[in-house]
Amino acid sequence: MFLAQWREIVRSYVEERLFLFILVGLLFTMGIVFGTLSAKSLGEGQKTELLHYLQLFFQGMKQEVQPVTDPALAKEAIFNHLKTVFFFVILGISVIGVPLILFLTFAKGYILGFTIGFILQQLAGKGFLFAVTSVFPHYAFFIPALLTAGVANIDFAGILLKSRFGKGNYRMAAELWQCLGINGIAILVLMLSGIIEGFVSPLFIYWVARIF
Repeated sequence: MFLAQWREIVRSYVEERLFLFILVGLLFTMGIVFGTLSAKSLGEGQKTELLHYLQLFFQGMKQEVQPVTDPALAKEAIFNHLKTVFFFVILGISVIGVPLILFLTFAKGYILGFTIGFILQQLAGKGFLFAVTSVFPHYAFFIPALLTAGVANIDFAGILLKSRFGKGNYRMAAELWQCLGINGIAILVLMLSGIIEGFVSPLFIYWVARIF
């Protein structure tokens, strides 16, 4: 019963803001595309240098006698995620910061696209396996949480703007708590993403590094 109600709430929220989800998702996807293209357009010297660092990383992983989890990496990832959501909230409340939310979403996609694009370009099939095992586990949680936080704060900025011009009758306290609640859920999911990045992904990377 509770799960059915929860699914209905989520479905209703997404349907009412479908345009925003499409917009934010499209910008994130565009970031991935541009990042991939940027990786392909790197100069030979840059490619060689980055590939050298990547090979050093694999050599270091091979020398480990057992998988090494990284609490520091998890803490850093969680801290960065918290900063991102905090900036989203501040930018949303400011209203004029909405374009920056869109830009940050694009930038996150660009970083992901560049990383995956370079790995696939240089390592081909092995690169695909490495990208799937090292990136997918935590990004499977990161992407939906990031996009949802972006939509929540853009939506709240729109409500503030409409309210200032007298368009619509909104209960601002309720809208604010809803926005903060969604951001809180996004933070929890992003924290899970950070934990996976620090404690689960290294296990996959350790075993995949053996084939390089």
